[in-house]
Amino acid sequence: MPNHTRTEMRVSIGFAASFFVAFLVTLLASEGMTWDQIEALWTVAISAGFINHGVWDRERGLVLGGSFSITATLITLALAPTFFPVGWIILGCAAAVTGFFRAPRGETLLVGVYIALGGFIRLLSVYLSISGLSAWMVWMVLVGLMIMTVAAESKNPVMRFLGAACILMTVVSYTFYPEFMFLSVTLVFAAGMSVNLVYMYRLLGRTPKIGEIFSFATRALFLHGLTKPIDQYTVLTILVKGNIGAVNVIQDLMAHMEPRNAPILMLGPTAPTQLSLSQPVKMGWVTTVSNISELEYPILSPEDPSMVTVFLNKTVKALPEGVKPVILGDFLDNMIPHMDESLFYKFYSDLASAARIAHHTLVFIVKADIHPEMNINVVKRFADVIIENREREEKGSLVREVRVSNRVDNIHTDWAKY
Repeated sequence: MPNHTRTEMRVSIGFAASFFVAFLVTLLASEGMTWDQIEALWTVAISAGFINHGVWDRERGLVLGGSFSITATLITLALAPTFFPVGWIILGCAAAVTGFFRAPRGETLLVGVYIALGGFIRLLSVYLSISGLSAWMVWMVLVGLMIMTVAAESKNPVMRFLGAACILMTVVSYTFYPEFMFLSVTLVFAAGMSVNLVYMYRLLGRTPKIGEIFSFATRALFLHGLTKPIDQYTVLTILVKGNIGAVNVIQDLMAHMEPRNAPILMLGPTAPTQLSLSQPVKMGWVTTVSNISELEYPILSPEDPSMVTVFLNKTVKALPEGVKPVILGDFLDNMIPHMDESLFYKFYSDLASAARIAHHTLVFIVKADIHPEMNINVVKRFADVIIENREREEKGSLVREVRVSNRVDNIHTDWAKY
């Protein structure tokens, strides 16, 4: 599974930086700028944010759309300032087209529609003698809809209610106290972000990391249905189907380790050279490869389960006191083909039972579509939490879905796209 949190963090930081620059320029030079120039400045700011979005998500449409939007905004600002909303329209159409051809179609498509609609309304306001405040009221409603759209994609109920609250406050304040519209919406947004911080703390069982806050995400480690840190569970099984790589799953797991955790990587089809780790970890490679020498980690035979058991016991005993071992990896993919059903059952049940007695954490990453169903059922039988990820075709496009069965917290979810 791709590390959505890291990408979303970079995208959100890009938007935040561009908005900060625009706010700073508006604050320092507001007396010498016309209203059209201020709005054009914010058009350039959000376009720059979408360019950054396109770079990190590798979406050429967003990069080109943002570039054309900035160009159109600057040209109209110099020649015919009242036509600067053309930049909004170009940006919105580019985002909508990009989202339409993206699988799955989601927030980018709707956000693009909202931006284009806002641009059209702002452009029409010039000819229909609509006040600038009325046009901005419409924009604030559209911003609320954008927040709700992003929240729906990230499965965050707090941000969804925040978007609805922004819409309600915009309409109410515009109706009764229009001069306080911006201030009231700003206060609602600040309160909503504070509530979101508390919500994420309760969801994750820890202080949320900066990437999780920036991404509005509650899906760290695809945390649909997990309410505690990883080491608060004993046996987690992550089943993947389709073209979902174990490398990304391992990287995401490692990114969400607590300081008290001592990760022990047990790799199988994933080679150690495929991982990019920021800290040294204990590692074993369960593989039949035997012509590699001078490695920093041992090679364990998948045909001899006792080697794996001995290695894990020695590694755990060598850890300093006060740390919580978390054993994870895709080594079962290499071991299952070399064991009959009864041997695999004994090996797997012994591992799970030992972890429960010693209060360790085991995270098994298994490619479910390459093993017999009976073996997969054994893997599920001893798991406290089962996270299933699959890739399938829908209307000619590949979509990815996740489902969680969490017996510890009694949380069970249906298939959800991500």
